[in-house]
Amino acid sequence: MIGNIRKLLAASLALLASIMLVLSASSPALAQGKTLTVRFYDDPAGFDPANIFRIENENLAFNIFSGLTTYDGETGEIIPDLATSWETTDNKTWTFKLREGVTFHKDYGDFTAADVIYSFNRVKDPATASPYASELSGIASMEAPDPYTLIIELDAPNGNFLHTVANYHQGQIVSQKAIEDAGDQVRWQPIGTGPYYLDSIDVSSQIVLKRHEGYYKGPAPIETIVFNIIKDEATATIALRNGEVDLVMRSNKEENLEVLEAEGFTMNSVKDYAVVIGVLNPEFEPFANSLVRKAMAHAVDYASITQAISPSLTQPHNSMLLPWMDVYTDDIPTYEYDPEKAKALLVEAGYPDGFTFKNLGTSAQGVTELQQFQIDFLSQVGINMEMELVDTPTFNQRRNAGEFDMASRLLPAVNPDMILFSFLHPDNMVPNGLNGARYDNPEVTTLLETARAEPDKEEAFEMYKKVQQIVAEEAAYLPTYSNNVFWPGKSEVTGVHINYLAQVNFYDVDIAE
Repeated sequence: MIGNIRKLLAASLALLASIMLVLSASSPALAQGKTLTVRFYDDPAGFDPANIFRIENENLAFNIFSGLTTYDGETGEIIPDLATSWETTDNKTWTFKLREGVTFHKDYGDFTAADVIYSFNRVKDPATASPYASELSGIASMEAPDPYTLIIELDAPNGNFLHTVANYHQGQIVSQKAIEDAGDQVRWQPIGTGPYYLDSIDVSSQIVLKRHEGYYKGPAPIETIVFNIIKDEATATIALRNGEVDLVMRSNKEENLEVLEAEGFTMNSVKDYAVVIGVLNPEFEPFANSLVRKAMAHAVDYASITQAISPSLTQPHNSMLLPWMDVYTDDIPTYEYDPEKAKALLVEAGYPDGFTFKNLGTSAQGVTELQQFQIDFLSQVGINMEMELVDTPTFNQRRNAGEFDMASRLLPAVNPDMILFSFLHPDNMVPNGLNGARYDNPEVTTLLETARAEPDKEEAFEMYKKVQQIVAEEAAYLPTYSNNVFWPGKSEVTGVHINYLAQVNFYDVDIAE
């Protein structure tokens, strides 16, 4: 009798162990049900790829949507995403083989080539008013011979086209049915194929993402990501120290970084990820004169400012591109701090008594320490900079429309060609693109178009180099400093790799037990 009981017990334990093993092997994330709490630092502005702006919103969109390609979280290299492979012989005709078995969130069906065609045409449609339409303007035609093959014909060769279709802005693929169902609420009802979907949002307090159980790579390790909106930097630091959040999306105060590092938090970071430029509107008369723009550049000592305010977070920078970009050159005119030269240039330009202009900013950010220094430095050469602070949606709308005297922009991009084309090509002038300086130099336009089509990398480099030299000579835009990004977090939060777009792929993030 006792022997039979022992055999039955042993069999039961073996069965239980088998069940646990199967559950563990097939879906460990489901069993764990982990929740990650992250600080979100501004009012959410929506997640429609056609009109999305600002890095915090782009971070969520990066995890909600997918592109034909994407960027490796650690190396930044182009890797397959919704496309498993691609072919081109001339950089003009691109054939993509698409991934099968990919599903949209919330039962919006299977992904096919028709979704790519719809997504790209939607961005190109003037009715969408997408600031990224110009990125896809080179597409002459799209054809889907079967649901998982896509042939894109460009009107000219483009060696950087894989960047164009990556998981970023215009490259993010939407569902036509979801867009139509959402109507005028499309920015708050994003439906993609990425590892997470938007579960709920309270625009004043919290955004919740849930993992997409049908994600083509399998469910992410973390089931729920709660983004608590904490605008104040000091409050965000306290929240991390008190355990109210696990990870701080962007910590940009030097004193907070010092405290958190001293207390042993993990200082996830990426250095030199983007340049901040001043965009001067030439419709404001003084800024149409290159002598004035050069005076502005000579008037402010960015080396001293960055060292004084945030040596860990910023460093002065003279170019629109960054040293890690393959076409970057430092062989360009630069404008060292020289207030006397700035005054002389203003006299030569016809502004011996200086002038007053308004710098557009957000009320959420306020007047930053750096802007306070800018005001002081510019005043010493007779230029009066006044801050015009508006709410973030208004700021985005006016900056996109070019309605400002001066505004600043970060230039986050992995593809240098995208920066140069977006800000220098006349087809991209505001409100149709990002060229807020209304820059239009036929020589630069020809160089840009020729370089993009040039298959020889060395010859293309020489053309991009010439572009950088001309633009710097004209002071078309005013590079000021480059940024470093920090996401401090608890030591048990792993896999936080910040790419050169300041984005984190939360599929790679986990919480160690």
